[in-house]
Amino acid sequence: MSEVINVTAGTEAILTLGTTAAMAEPLGTNGMIIPLMQDVTINASPGIVRYSVLDNPSSKAFTTVNENSVSGNMLLDEDTFFGPAAAGGLNTIADAGLFKTSTDKTEIFFSIAFQGSDSGDHYIAGKGFISGLAPTASMDAAIWLTPIEIVVNGELSKLTK
Repeated sequence: MSEVINVTAGTEAILTLGTTAAMAEPLGTNGMIIPLMQDVTINASPGIVRYSVLDNPSSKAFTTVNENSVSGNMLLDEDTFFGPAAAGGLNTIADAGLFKTSTDKTEIFFSIAFQGSDSGDHYIAGKGFISGLAPTASMDAAIWLTPIEIVVNGELSKLTK
């Protein structure tokens, strides 16, 4: 029997960042959990090259390397975006904040928990670079919002806690 993965509890899709793979595991020691996520998308896509041949009315295709990314939207949290005033922890990403980590082009490790962080729960992990930060505000919204993208450097891994 298969189990439905339900995110309505708000505790299931957890994005964690760290300077090491162990730190970035769901609930990893000193891991930076990104708060106030509105949505998250994992894109695991092989590159596709299409071509046509004269003796066939349909196009053909072959795959190339994977182009993986993680993207989402979040409400801006000052400490998460800019780093806390009293930095000095063991996670340099949390100390620097998302903005400085992105502009410094610092490679990060990450995980996204699918079912939470209990033993036996599935998650996806990898490493990459933070990109796509674009904070916006408007008269209709009393808060700052920003998209966030992690451009994956290498392959995504499916793991179990």
